[in-house]
Amino acid sequence: MENPKNQGKQKGQPNQNDAAFFNNKISRLQFFFLIVQTQIGVGVISLPYNLQQVAKQDGWISLIGASLIVQLIMFLHWLLMKNTPKQHLFMNLENILGRWIGKASTLLYSLYFIAVGALILILYTRIINLWMLINTPKWVLMAFMVAAGLYLISGTIKVLARAYTLFSGLMIILIVSLVYGIRDAHLIFIFPMGVEGLEPILKGVNEGILSLLGFAFVLIIYPLVEGTNKEKLKTIFYTQWFVLGFYLLVVFSTFTFFGAKEILLVPQPVLYMLKAYEFSVVERLDLFFISVWVVSVTTSFTTYLYMSGKGLKHMFNSKREMPFMIMMAIVAFILALTIGSGEQRIDQYGDVVMKFGYLFSGSLPVILLLVLFVRKKKHTGSGSK
Repeated sequence: MENPKNQGKQKGQPNQNDAAFFNNKISRLQFFFLIVQTQIGVGVISLPYNLQQVAKQDGWISLIGASLIVQLIMFLHWLLMKNTPKQHLFMNLENILGRWIGKASTLLYSLYFIAVGALILILYTRIINLWMLINTPKWVLMAFMVAAGLYLISGTIKVLARAYTLFSGLMIILIVSLVYGIRDAHLIFIFPMGVEGLEPILKGVNEGILSLLGFAFVLIIYPLVEGTNKEKLKTIFYTQWFVLGFYLLVVFSTFTFFGAKEILLVPQPVLYMLKAYEFSVVERLDLFFISVWVVSVTTSFTTYLYMSGKGLKHMFNSKREMPFMIMMAIVAFILALTIGSGEQRIDQYGDVVMKFGYLFSGSLPVILLLVLFVRKKKHTGSGSK
């Protein structure tokens, strides 16, 4: 006979400490902005340069390919959550893989999430030091970001959703700035298409996926979203189409402003493009853009900090979240300072995070789905006998 408590867990019943989390319901609109604000962040500044390095003028094709892969993965995520409607990611890990393997996997997820958070801190600090606050110590900039993230997650997930929805209004400024850059577009710069072959485009897909990371947040907040499973699936696809459209605007505006050789000389092509414009009200459009961009970076960092702390809270079955959030914030801060600002070390660290991103955001949730289906099939087979 199995312990009744274990039976309850296998049926997906949340324990007492998870009950408070599930009482926070969010609308589909809030769900939309939570995902968008997580995916759109630090990658906005350097994505065109990274794509141009590997895929040349076909970088925009690589971005579309990356988005299609992410949408397929998110559809598989949806299938998993549809079959476990009252469980978040960390509950699924224990219920499907077993208690101890599940707890170990939860710990690895938390470490991965905070590793991404540290990467965001590093890249954000580098941009601010280069373009705005040249003499400000990196630890000061990181400390401000960490403090902002801790403040945002000091409330409930519902409060965080409202804040993200409010901040999303600032994205209009980013979009208008990028659209203004298209006025000097030279379409000839994106031709000829496909001349470099398929291999560079596939390599560019890898860079595109790195900028789209963050969709694993769905696995945690899905049970809180109001509406049917089909309505939630539609919202998931809407988020990806919006994010793809935004990043395509970023890539297209810079690709058609700079030539193929010129863009390789400017690691932050978006800012160099906007620096060329002046208005009577805003003299430095690039600095204005960065000021708004920092908000998007903050929301991305906050989400990863939240997911990391949430995982540890669940692993230790604790009633309180904030101590784990603070602990992981300190870990991200120390890790970011340890890695430093050397280009080679940052690139190596980014490659490692990218590889683990494929595992934790893609492979492992799919494995959970397959194990769940196999168990259901066995259960159905044994029941029919």
